[in-house]
Amino acid sequence: MDTPVYMTELKMSANTNASILKEFMEMVDVSPTTLKNYRVKLEAMSKHIDFAGTEDSILDFLKKIPNPNTKSNKTSIVLKLRDVLGYPTDKLVEYRNQTKEEVVRHRRAKATENANSLMDYKELMEHIDGMSGRDYFLNFMFATYGVRNQDVNVKYVRNITDKNSTENLVSFNPSAKKPKVTLHISDYKTSRTYGPKTITIKDQRLFDELKSLNLKNNQYVFATKEGKKPTMVHMNVLAKRRSVKQYGEGRIAKILVKHLLDNKLFNKLGDVSEYRGTALSTLYTSYNVLDNDDTPQSLPPAIAESKESSDSSM
Repeated sequence: MDTPVYMTELKMSANTNASILKEFMEMVDVSPTTLKNYRVKLEAMSKHIDFAGTEDSILDFLKKIPNPNTKSNKTSIVLKLRDVLGYPTDKLVEYRNQTKEEVVRHRRAKATENANSLMDYKELMEHIDGMSGRDYFLNFMFATYGVRNQDVNVKYVRNITDKNSTENLVSFNPSAKKPKVTLHISDYKTSRTYGPKTITIKDQRLFDELKSLNLKNNQYVFATKEGKKPTMVHMNVLAKRRSVKQYGEGRIAKILVKHLLDNKLFNKLGDVSEYRGTALSTLYTSYNVLDNDDTPQSLPPAIAESKESSDSSM
């Protein structure tokens, strides 16, 4: 019995997509984390589109995606692939710009929803004050420094001697009379852009909570049952489950940013930008639950400039 023509075409498309994806993975210059993200998402899309097909056929697939953020993300990824490999992209670029406007409208609707549903910063800190040990460390870092899940996937060392370590490290001396905790973070989402970051904290409560864990040298703070470093998936699930109200680091970051903007603590917002490895414009547009329409004149220069840049790129 002959194989139906449409089945043959699907098989050919799958084979072509596999070879195109392999070539793209070898050519694109991004971090290992981003590369893995590209591979997973492109493999999923390869079941629905022909990477080397016409832009119109790809647009037919993208336009059926209901969530604006998902649509924008998939558009950017397939656009990246076609751009790196030299396929036509004019229509996809135009569509990406259109989806950015849709994302802004969606974000504003979600911002209103978040402003009405999220607790305020004072209440957040009261919840954290009632925690202990690892849970306190996790939520304190989210609510005070705005870091991500990956950032707090740390290994304890008595002293940080290797500043070139590819592991995220936390260091403190349990016998010290004065509290001092140092985090050296080199493995995080935007490390290729911002490089390693060091956070030094002189907070008695945090010091005491970490000391109470009785960590051994080279022990992972959130080690698996086998004593190994958690994978990113494991860490994401763990962090969401153990965060205040299961908000996760993203929603806690929104509460922190709102608190800093409400109180005009713009210097601290700049610090959060560095700690999180996120541009000020991204903090303002993506983590501002008020999504207010402050004019550049009402904001400090650094934020005003980054906001204008973000708005003009939409």
